[in-house]
Amino acid sequence: MGFYIRKGFNFGPLRLNLSRSGLGASIGVKGARIGVGPRGSYVHLGRGGLYYRQTIASPSAREQPSQDAPLVSDGLQEISSSAAQTIVDSSAAQLLQELNRVKRRVDLFPLSVIVGSVLLIRIAVSETEWWAWIAGLLAVAVIAICARHNDVTDGTLILQYSIDGKAGQDFSHLQDAFKRFAACQRIWHVDARAQTFDWKRNAGAGFLQRRSAISAAFTPPPKVQCNLTVPKIKAGRETLYLLPDRLLIYDSSGIGAVPYTDLQAQSGKTRFIETEQVPADSAQVGTTWRYVAVNGGPDRRFNNNRQLPIMLYGELKLSSGSGLNEQFQCSVPEAVAELSSAILPLASHSESDKIAVSFASSSQRQAFTRAGVWLSIVIMICTVLVPLGWDMATSADQQALQTQLAQQALQARQQFGQALNHELQTRKVKNVLVMVADTKLELQVLNESSKAARRDGLKPLDKQLLFTKFLRSTMEANLCGLGFRAIQVRVNADSPGELALACSSTQR
Repeated sequence: MGFYIRKGFNFGPLRLNLSRSGLGASIGVKGARIGVGPRGSYVHLGRGGLYYRQTIASPSAREQPSQDAPLVSDGLQEISSSAAQTIVDSSAAQLLQELNRVKRRVDLFPLSVIVGSVLLIRIAVSETEWWAWIAGLLAVAVIAICARHNDVTDGTLILQYSIDGKAGQDFSHLQDAFKRFAACQRIWHVDARAQTFDWKRNAGAGFLQRRSAISAAFTPPPKVQCNLTVPKIKAGRETLYLLPDRLLIYDSSGIGAVPYTDLQAQSGKTRFIETEQVPADSAQVGTTWRYVAVNGGPDRRFNNNRQLPIMLYGELKLSSGSGLNEQFQCSVPEAVAELSSAILPLASHSESDKIAVSFASSSQRQAFTRAGVWLSIVIMICTVLVPLGWDMATSADQQALQTQLAQQALQARQQFGQALNHELQTRKVKNVLVMVADTKLELQVLNESSKAARRDGLKPLDKQLLFTKFLRSTMEANLCGLGFRAIQVRVNADSPGELALACSSTQR
């Protein structure tokens, strides 16, 4: 425990307290006092062992909760827009219908390339002539070209804008402001935000929020060609496109639109407690501690209490009565303010009488072309799958046939072994037992003397004597025909000897 100094001076009901933290004062009588000091104000009441004490936060501590911190906590309220398909601009009904059509349309070019590549590989690995592979390559190339042409002509919306006078100047101002906004080192989308009262453990912040880094760029919407550079902002699950006459919203459900007359753009500055890397183009306005004490200093109860910078960021809120609700942060507050001020004048030029919009509609010829491409893709799929299934079925049939033939051959060899056993018994050769082990004919000779074994060609093995004594000299060809490949001979309990049969290649 460290040493500290505390000294008090009484002046009637007024008492001055001097401590290491600073100078404090209290006023009152015994059992009831009100005091102020560097750690905050307090009220103390009680006598005879029963006391009541209430601490009142210091002015510096009451000011800190206005800051934001990117600390995740339970109970954060999501900041999100309604589904894009529910955000409808009645003046752009036809445009939204075409945009949703091309968005939902399946592109045939990637599908034709994938299926065509599989078909060409199938042709290459099969035993076909070279001209068949060349013909298949030309067919796949023609189908892919037709699919690409159909995707471009029927699956692309062409927007042509003709803006004159002040409307053109306002949109040009918006493009310039967006360019400076996109050039900021860090841009975030605020996903969720909530108030917190546990500011001591949240670096003195009064609000917690969850955010994700995003980027801003000039690019038209997907499957759309435009004669103007269109500002684009990624906002969580939604993507926003700032057109000259309206704001487009893209998400997985579809496409929505908000006219600038219904769009509210609000900008401001916020003090943010940064726990991540500090952007180089942002301004730092102070510091705080990860865990804050009552007096604004570090809370000594935590060993890992580090100092955090307080940054000044810009904040942009885009909302509409139809359901748009998005919030962004930017490392440069001036860029946010300029972008917000550039959006506001567009509300007076939202009429489409000076904007020409044209698109490639689906004609009957294009419908026939698309149907033909689909038919060609189906034919290629069938060309790949049908022979593959046929080969698999043929292979299975061949394997089953080979298994059946092998079983029949084994059964024939076993019958031959039984017949040979019966023949030897008939010839009064009773000390020989015949067995069949797959492609080997096994002879087990019992109670055989060494002299008799040499005489009968058993030790050492002599093919001519063996066939003369136990088999027939012309039986080798029959054995090969039945599938035998060797004769194994075991005399008494000795190790077996093996004699290979001279089978021809046709018999093998």
